[in-house]
Amino acid sequence: MSATRNGETRVTRPIRHKLSATAKQAHNGFLYSLKSLFTINPIPRPLSLIALCSFCMALPLLLGVLSDNLEAGLTACIGALLGLYSPSFTPGYRARALLKMIIPFGASFTLGLITARYLPASAFFLGLVALIAIYLALYKKMRPPAGFFFIMVCCLSKTHHVPTDHIPVIASAFFAGSLMVTIAVWLHDRIMVKDKPKQVTDPAQPLWQPAAFVKALVAGITVGGSYYLASLGGIDNPYWVPITVAAILQGQRMTEFWQRSLHRATGTALGMLLAAGIFALSPSPLVLILLLFVLAFTIEMLITKNYALACIFITPLTVILAHTAPIGYSAQTLIIARMTDVLIGVAFALLAGVILKLLPVENR
Repeated sequence: MSATRNGETRVTRPIRHKLSATAKQAHNGFLYSLKSLFTINPIPRPLSLIALCSFCMALPLLLGVLSDNLEAGLTACIGALLGLYSPSFTPGYRARALLKMIIPFGASFTLGLITARYLPASAFFLGLVALIAIYLALYKKMRPPAGFFFIMVCCLSKTHHVPTDHIPVIASAFFAGSLMVTIAVWLHDRIMVKDKPKQVTDPAQPLWQPAAFVKALVAGITVGGSYYLASLGGIDNPYWVPITVAAILQGQRMTEFWQRSLHRATGTALGMLLAAGIFALSPSPLVLILLLFVLAFTIEMLITKNYALACIFITPLTVILAHTAPIGYSAQTLIIARMTDVLIGVAFALLAGVILKLLPVENR
């Protein structure tokens, strides 16, 4: 088949050839992903900053326990997830970058909170948050975790079943957690960064980037649609499905989709064993606070080194923040339920990856 464009003749491959090429690339990507499970990337991480951000995640839970307001404490912990972005920014400019992110980060959570009771609206706005977060991450060329935590906090907001008049209180607790970690990062850089490096600014780019928008649109539809279908399917905690989709769709190429899918499934399976063991021991609130610090610190150390290892600790952290595992919860029930959610999410994400692969090159 041929087509004429601007007076030139170019050959277009039939869809079946594209599918064949996609299948071959997927096979190669899967083999590469198996190898990557055992690969540790030698990427240095700022230990003092990571320890501080992890402490800021655990502190709100301690304050919530002391004030007998566990829900507000856990919500502030979720808000403090903003600090996980700080190692990605230039030393000395981290707090400024986080300050710019506070309002959109809080808006993602609040929007999910407001629409949590209305499934169609909830799925639509979750998809919208995913579209905007992924588009801006591509536009800004953000390093991992890119737009993932914006989507994750929107999903976690759906675990709060509160009256409408109580929403401002929960949203304020979330904002307080984000503000606290931003101030802590600012103090850290004031004390620890002696020679403030010159900030390198990328050349200005047009705000409208069609290729980035197409990918973000496909990702947004997949994230929102997966949540809607998972909710209709009667899954107990349907937000696990779009969280998995969002994590995998951070990849840029088909090999990265396979790699993140395998890492996510493997890490989640092991992470569920860890989470089940933790809750089977009926930990006290003080033990959970310590675990929150250890988990957050370990995740930040591993997230750029080996994603599968990081997922082992992301899973119990998410379970704690979403307070979805009652004390004494059956390990078998927990593992089966979450692995089912993750596998459904992997299927949705790979479908989105195949759709993106079939698009013309200029729109990928």
